[in-house]
Amino acid sequence: MTLKTTVIGAYPKIGEGLDGQELRRALHRHDRGEIGDADLDKVFDEVTRTAVGEIESAGVDVTNDAQIRWDDLLSPFSRAWSGVEPGPLERFYDNNTYFRQPVIAGPIVTDGRSLVRDYTFARGVAKSQLKASVPGPLTFATLAARDEQYRSLEDRVLAVADATAREIAGLKAAGATMIDIEDPAVVASPKHIELAREAYGRFADPDLALTLVTYFFPADAVLESLASFPVAAVGIDVRSRDTTAFDRLDAFRTQYVLLGVVDARNTRLETADEVARYAERAQRLVPQERLVLATTTSLEYLPRDVARAKLTALVEGARLLSGEKAGAGAPGGAGAPA
Repeated sequence: MTLKTTVIGAYPKIGEGLDGQELRRALHRHDRGEIGDADLDKVFDEVTRTAVGEIESAGVDVTNDAQIRWDDLLSPFSRAWSGVEPGPLERFYDNNTYFRQPVIAGPIVTDGRSLVRDYTFARGVAKSQLKASVPGPLTFATLAARDEQYRSLEDRVLAVADATAREIAGLKAAGATMIDIEDPAVVASPKHIELAREAYGRFADPDLALTLVTYFFPADAVLESLASFPVAAVGIDVRSRDTTAFDRLDAFRTQYVLLGVVDARNTRLETADEVARYAERAQRLVPQERLVLATTTSLEYLPRDVARAKLTALVEGARLLSGEKAGAGAPGGAGAPA
């Protein structure tokens, strides 16, 4: 049986050489008014096509749309939702990158189609299994710069969860069967774990393979609690910091475990043997059929050539543990959340 692999979050938008700089040039030209939105959209689509192709060429079993249009984790909803607008720049946790904090000026309203266009385009170009992604409600709510509508954090989180439920329903209607919910605040702010669980109850769907994806911080303080969330899988970063997770993965008795074993924020390249050893540790408590290997977070923190090499190591490590020859074809297969 082949150990499955997947990616998390955004893929590097800028590549090597002149062709790899096309999106940067297009954005500059758009800012100067030299090209319109339609021309910029064409460039976004081509970069998405290239990024999905590179992910698949590495042999990754389940890809996403590479999030090429996402300025940051929260921007898809900050830009699209009525009652919300992108606000001031702030450092994104402990990374050397910045995001625009959401400003909530009124009731949050969405038609649920904020990400449908991107998903539909990626579905048309992907040859492997495709999953969708959405920002997590706790992260969106706790990173807001200002809230002029909701009286408490609880009200804000649940309002964001209700809007997220509509986005998930929209993606489901567009054909998505697997959806990542990227929510690093669940482990960054463990004191809100019960509120987060209530929020996830707002969009639980037994017909969807929802994955709660955490990263940047260890899940140690909330690991057993994560096992009670109404999701099909939980993503855990075991590389960014020291963690006791490997000794406690048996808490996930029915859920899949998405194990972040390739460090997406460090240019040091893992070997296939390293990846296999991480997976082997996890398999002491999680059966192989419920284990999926992944990057720790978005690969956008890395140069694209390093990102490609990391994906190759991820896939070869999975095949090494599965007893397959490195470089052999990796079949897909439905049913495994990733």
